[in-house]
Amino acid sequence: MVLSMDRPAVAQPDLPVLKANSETVDVQDGERFLKGVWVIDRALALDVYDAQRTLREKRITFISDIDSISFDVEPGHNYDFIILFKGKDTCRTRISTMRQSFRRISEPEGSRSETIPISIRHGMLNLKGRLNSSDELDLIFDTGAETCLLYPSAARKGARLQLDGTTNNVGTGGATLRRTSSDNRLQISGLVWEHEPVIHVEKQAGKADGLVGCTLFDGKVVEIDYDRMVMIVQDALPASSAEFAKTPIVFSGALPAVAVGLNGNGLKTSGLFILDTGGTGAMNVNQAFATGRGLRGAFQKAGTSASRGLGSGAICNEVVRVPEMTLAGFTIPNVPIHVELPSDRNQAPPGGVVCMEVLKRFNTILDYRRNEAYFKPNKFFGEPFKPGSLSKRWYAVLAIAVVVAALILGLIRFLAKGRQRAGDRPTQPN
Repeated sequence: MVLSMDRPAVAQPDLPVLKANSETVDVQDGERFLKGVWVIDRALALDVYDAQRTLREKRITFISDIDSISFDVEPGHNYDFIILFKGKDTCRTRISTMRQSFRRISEPEGSRSETIPISIRHGMLNLKGRLNSSDELDLIFDTGAETCLLYPSAARKGARLQLDGTTNNVGTGGATLRRTSSDNRLQISGLVWEHEPVIHVEKQAGKADGLVGCTLFDGKVVEIDYDRMVMIVQDALPASSAEFAKTPIVFSGALPAVAVGLNGNGLKTSGLFILDTGGTGAMNVNQAFATGRGLRGAFQKAGTSASRGLGSGAICNEVVRVPEMTLAGFTIPNVPIHVELPSDRNQAPPGGVVCMEVLKRFNTILDYRRNEAYFKPNKFFGEPFKPGSLSKRWYAVLAIAVVVAALILGLIRFLAKGRQRAGDRPTQPN
């Protein structure tokens, strides 16, 4: 995407036109309906919608508040049109089907699955991969992200990007204009993606070299087994799914969300929360959900925290303990959740995100073909939540306590040595 000034309505007379009076547009992408996934950005000369991956022809429809426009698309092509906003501003928009599903480096006899080693590092789900001709990269597999993203450490390992556009990268803490690379080769284990778009982040954030989003596996089945620490990518639902509890996936844009319940102290409520394997802690609840469902004041307060992501700002939270969280029929007791404090910054719906301190307790199957999620408690299920999950404030309190204790101990030793030196002095004659 290229940043430029707005252009007059007559600039592109030959392209199809979609009329809109609202900045938010729904997209019907094949069989998946994406409510409010597209936001008109009048500052961009060309805004690109990367279609959900497919190996077949399909229909994509953009639906505004007053109009709709449809395209029958094939893999590996671009389709341009104009969004005419409030009858005067033209926004050139492109549907791109260049982003395609993976291919296998080899096809083992009778096998249609790929097993990928995973790890939990710094509270997030990680795997190994390569981009273009790079050395091995440490990548976060982030079900709360749509696209691939690289930090500067990836370049030091040979992951060089041909930067050819810009995009508004929306994340926790706000939106930031970032440079992009539209055509890259990504390899994870025995799977390869060609023509993969990547966002370049100028400053390092954490220890990983980058992250890959959940849309890599559109149309596939992803099993995450925390007992064996592997992720299995399959074409069909495994027979072992019969041992799991099933719940529907509802997409917030392109991100998977499931129903989660919060109960205790006379309050019983539920809502849709995004599954976020790139999020540390247990759960973040946005202020709109907290206010609408009466969460404030309902649970025991445990401190405060600040949520930071790829945006330029931070979100301030109150940390509370919820007596019961329910997910797919399972109950998790005494869960620390971070509730966004009132501010002029609203997180997008649904209610917030469920993060790794909860998700790692379940072996999980995500069926991106039928939009279903399957959960089964694993060896981590009964673990108490770490004190560090409660609030970053407690780290500060602990640090201060350690410093004070060290100062007191040092003073005691100093005084003791002083007394010893005084006792060793020879007695002066009268």
